[in-house]
Parts: sequence; structure tokens; C-alpha cells
Amino acid sequence: MMLRGGRSIRSKLNAILATTTLLALLVAGAALLIYDLRHNLQTLEQDLLTQADVIALASVPALSFSDPQVGAENLAVLRARPGVTAAALYDERGALFASFQPAERAGREIPARAESAGMRFDGDWALVWRPVLSGRERIGSVYLQVRHDRLRQVLEYMGVLALIIAGSLAAALLLSNRLQRSLTRPILDVSAVAQKILQGDAGDLRAHKTSDDEVGALVDAFNAMLDELERRARTLEQANQALRASESRYQLAVRGSSAGLWDWDIPAGTMFYSPRFKALLGYTEEEFPDLPEVIGRLIHDEDRPLVREALRSHLEQRKPYQVECRLRDRSGRWRWFFVAGAAQWDDAGRPFRMAGSVVEVTERKQAEQVLQDANRAKDEFIATLAHELRNPLAPIRTGLEILKKDGANGPASQRARATMERQLAHMIRLIDDLLDISRINSGKIHLEVTRLALRDVIDTALEISRPAVAAGRHELTVDVPASPVELMGDPTRLAQAVGNLLNNAAKYTPPGGHIALRVRQDESFAVIEVDDDGVGIPQGMLENIFSLFTQVGKTIERSQGGLGIGLYLVRSLVGLHGGTVTATSAGAGQGSRFTVRLPCLPQQAPAQVPTAPLRHVAEPAGLKVLLVDDNVDAAETLGIVLEMAGSQVRTVHDGPSVLPAAREFDPDVVLLDIGLPGMNGYEVAAQLRQQPRFRHTLLVAITGWGGEQDRRRAQEAGFDHHLTKPVDFNALEPLLKPPSAAPAAGL
Repeated sequence: MMLRGGRSIRSKLNAILATTTLLALLVAGAALLIYDLRHNLQTLEQDLLTQADVIALASVPALSFSDPQVGAENLAVLRARPGVTAAALYDERGALFASFQPAERAGREIPARAESAGMRFDGDWALVWRPVLSGRERIGSVYLQVRHDRLRQVLEYMGVLALIIAGSLAAALLLSNRLQRSLTRPILDVSAVAQKILQGDAGDLRAHKTSDDEVGALVDAFNAMLDELERRARTLEQANQALRASESRYQLAVRGSSAGLWDWDIPAGTMFYSPRFKALLGYTEEEFPDLPEVIGRLIHDEDRPLVREALRSHLEQRKPYQVECRLRDRSGRWRWFFVAGAAQWDDAGRPFRMAGSVVEVTERKQAEQVLQDANRAKDEFIATLAHELRNPLAPIRTGLEILKKDGANGPASQRARATMERQLAHMIRLIDDLLDISRINSGKIHLEVTRLALRDVIDTALEISRPAVAAGRHELTVDVPASPVELMGDPTRLAQAVGNLLNNAAKYTPPGGHIALRVRQDESFAVIEVDDDGVGIPQGMLENIFSLFTQVGKTIERSQGGLGIGLYLVRSLVGLHGGTVTATSAGAGQGSRFTVRLPCLPQQAPAQVPTAPLRHVAEPAGLKVLLVDDNVDAAETLGIVLEMAGSQVRTVHDGPSVLPAAREFDPDVVLLDIGLPGMNGYEVAAQLRQQPRFRHTLLVAITGWGGEQDRRRAQEAGFDHHLTKPVDFNALEPLLKPPSAAPAAGL
């Protein structure tokens, strides 16, 4: 049997046999030919050399006595050798002495001069040169020319070899055809069964075994394979039935699910979208084919990079694939969806399938947007409120400064002024805390991180809390190690956090109580502990007290406890520095302890700091100050304080009037409000800086806007310093000195 489009196994075996037999015979014949040819040539060579030596020996007398006649007779003996066509003798000078060349034997021309001894073959010719020796002396040379006809003999040999090969090959093929049948019959039987199976015959087909050799083992293996295939076919059919049932259940679940499902066959480049998916977006089957690029066309341009990055991270780094994006529905409206999925990878680590779901979250995103808008409006309101509150506080503070400098006031006035200063400082802290809460919640707070000594932070915190501690007549003990504790942080914010803890202890400790501040280094952490013997904290509130607007035991008699934002600020600021803060208390009336842990730097050996000699700087004469503020009361009170400090003051209340007044007054310092009518403070500062006359004049912004962005904008406009209303005269006074005496300060 022969398959269509192919050769039968018998013809292939015959081809193999013919090829191998022919190759073997050719190799054997060629080897015999080469061997025989070489042997004949070697025999011829030995025969010619012997013949030449005999002639040379016989010709010694003729050459010795210079008798050419005898030499010619000696050469004539070679007539008995049919192959010799020419011979010659040469004397010791190499000249031709005698020769022999029968006319009936066509040969090559005899050389006129003798050549060096040796033998060479040139086609059908063999040429021999041998020396003639008398004793050890060379007296001449012998030359023989022979026609050996070995090429003709080779051709005759090859003809005979071809006949032998053809006969041998024919006999081998005849014998092979008879022997092949026992080998090919079972193989052809297996092939016939395979052909029937390919044609769809599902009967109980098996090949017949005729021998127990390797061919018989092949038949057994073929029949065993058919049995295994039949068993697997039954198993596969059962699996297909189970798969169809599972697919039916899956489709039922998909139709009943509120989420849209998708399944991506990555190698095939196809994507299955569930009917629910398409229904969510309002598309029909024709409008939404199962192709990956369809969903890509529906993603919002702003969300497409985010989706691609999430997909890349999942497929390459196996990170969770979860992303929110906007999809365009059939009506053209953009709607928010939460897309999640997971991929499958093969053994080589290549993803081949990915499936997931989509859930609409438009309502949630809209609610989040409403909350964000409300939060932004709240932040703007707090910032505006702080600005509006600071404006009326500015003349109050400067008025108190006037009273402070007026020595004619009696003790009662001084006590009233001190009370007003404390309450004013408390109100300013409340405003600052509100702004800090807004900045922290919006992520806009900025830390000026530097290497600092914790002792300096503690000193600043003690200054911040001193009014509250003094008002409560508390006993404050401070324990700071002699060796310096250094860390990386913002000194202002850390002092604010520690100061809030001390203020909190002062507020919630009855008058005449005890407050302790301890500092120590615990390996790689700086530990700050604030203890008090105040009202204590219930166990259920130890964690809640750090929440925003939370107070413990809020009663009418403790209404001075504040807004409940101080401890929230403490935890937020400490957390921004990578630290923690915890509270412990034995219960109500048992006092409390707040512990702050901050990462610190390794301790270093104290360095010897050379002390520079103190230099006395004479008090400079008052500067010319141009004061610009649209709040007339604030401007007048601050102007009075400046004049009491020895400065010459001129006041302006709107933006356009600043430049003419500056040209006329030629001020050394310009104290400039930001919110001015006609032209704001940023525009005025830029206008002044454009004048060469005022390019180096000291510009100080005095404003109710105290955010980080406000400070940056002031610096960009050309201001040298930025002070927040109400201005503390202790911060302003150093700026009213000539540059040689003024301390370095900045925005």
C-alpha cells in the first residue's frame, strides 16, 4: 500500500539498498583500482630502475675507453623490451655519448644533455635517469624512455568494474524484494489501519501481528496506542460535557451579575465582553465587537496613561491590576468605572490570559468630588477667616505695644495689658492652629528639614508655653541631657509640637500643679516625655484624644481647653518627621504622660568651639520707614510704635500712591500690606524693584495671608521678608536696623 502523495516503504527500502550497495561497490572498486594501479606503477618503476642499472654497469668499459660503438651495442639490447622507445648514454660532461631509438617505435625526442638522476611519470611516459659509476667515480649517465599504457588499462578495468557493479546491484534488488515482504507486510498493515482511522472509520480496528521481533513490538505498541486513544476520547467527551455544563452555569451567572466581565486571550488577540458589560455602556453586539482595541477607544484621554501603566505593572511586575477610569457610553457621556483583573502566566513567565470585571462608580466619584469641593471651600474659608481676623488683631497688638512702651501707666494698666497680651497670643495661636490643620489635611504643609539640636527645640517650646504655665501658676521641671541630642527635622514645627504638649498639660492641670519635661536618647530615637498631675485621661480615650476636635471632660469650668486640635497637630507634625506620640494615664484625676519618639542621629564627640570676642554695636539712628496698609487703625498704631522706637514714618493706604510717596520720602524700609486697593502688594513690590533707586531697599510684607504659597509668591515679587499679622514687634524690630547690625532673616 502506498499513501497518496508519497513513496511506498518498499520503494524506499529498494532505494536505500540500491544506494548503499552501489556506494559500497564503487568504494571497493575504486580501492582495488587505486591499489592495482599503484602496484603496477611501483613494479614498473623497480623494473626500469633495474634495467637502467644493468645498462649502466654494462656501459662502464665503453665510457671508460670512449667507445660509442660498444655503448650503442649495449643500448641495442633494449630492443627486446617492447615498451622502451628510446635509450641514451651520456659522458661525464653530460654530452650525448650513444643512443638507441628504433624507428618502428614512436617515441619522444632524446635530450641533448644529461639531467639529474631520478624517475618521473609524464602521462603514458616513464623517464629514467641513472648514473654510471666506475668504483665511486661517476663517469656518465643512462637515460631510458618507456611507454607504459597504464591509462588504457585503467579504462578497461573501469569498464569491467561497471559491468560487475550492475550485475551485483540487479541481483541484490531481486533478492531484497523477496526478503522485504516479511518486514513490510506488518508495517503496511499498520498503515492501512491508520488510513481507515483518518477516513473516519471508528470501528474496532487493530493491526495484525505476524512476528515477535522489533516489527512485532511496533505492532503491539500501535495497538496499545489505539486503546489509549480510545480511552482518552471517552474521557475527553466526558470532560467536554462537564465543560458545556460549567459554561452554561457561567453564562447564567454573567447574565445575573451587576458587574461587567471581560476575558482577554492575549496570544489570539481577542477579548470577550459579557452582555452586562455592553449593557452598562448601552452598546449593541455589533457596536461592541469582542476585540481588545474597542475598550481602548472608549477610555478618556486623561485616564489612558494611568490604565496602561497599571496594565504594564501587572503583566511585568505582577502588581494588582485595579484602576478607576472614565468610559464613554453610547450617549457620549463619560462615566466612572472601577476596573480590576488578574492574568495567568505560562511556565516561561509569559502572560497568556487575563480576566476581570468592571463596576460603575460614577455616583461615588461624584460624591467624592462634592466632598473635595466642600473641603477646598472650607480651606479657602479658613484662610480667608484667618486673614480677616488678623487684620483687626494687628492694631490691637500694636496698641498693646504702645501701652507697653508708655511708662506712665500704673500697675493696674500694666496688669490689664499683660492679660490682653496673653489673650491676644492665645487667639493668634488658635488662628495658626486652624491654618495648620487645613494645610495638613490638604497635604500643603512644608517642612524645612535641617540638622538641629533637640535642646534648641526644647528652649523654643518652653518659650511658647511659658505664658500658659505662668497663668496656671504651675511648677515646671525640665530635665535635658548634657550631651547633645541631634536629629533631622524642622525646628519650628517640632517646637510647635512640644509647645502644644506643654500647653495641653497647663490647660488640663489645676492651678498650682506640676508639669515635668524630660528628654533622653534611647538608642536611635530621641524620647520626649511630658508628665502632669492634672485631670487624667480615661482608658477609652487614650487614642481618641489625638483625633480632630476631640476633648476630654469638656465642661463649662474647663471651657478654656481650646478647640481640640492641639493634640491632632502634635501627632500630625511628629508623624511627618517619622516619629510617634502616645498617651498614658492611670485614669481620671491621675494625671497623664505624653511620649514622643523621634529618629535621631548618632551621638558625636563634642567639638571645641572657639568663642569670638563680643563686639558692642552702637544703637543706630532711626530709619525712614514707609508704612503701607489699607487698614487705617492698623497703620496708625504701628506707625506710633515705630516712631516710639525712633523711626521716621510715613503712612500710605492704597497701592497706586506708594511709588510717588517712595520717591518723595526715599525710605530705608517699606512695610507693605498685600491686600491693597487699586494695586496689590505684589504688584507694588515689583514696581519698586524695577526702579534702580529702590532695587536694594528693604521690602517687608505685612499681611494676613501666611501660607507657604503666600511666602513663595512674596519672595518672587521681590520682598526680603514676610511677616504675618498681627506683627510681633520683637520680630519686626531687628529688621529696622542698618544692614550691618540687622540679623540674617528671610522669608
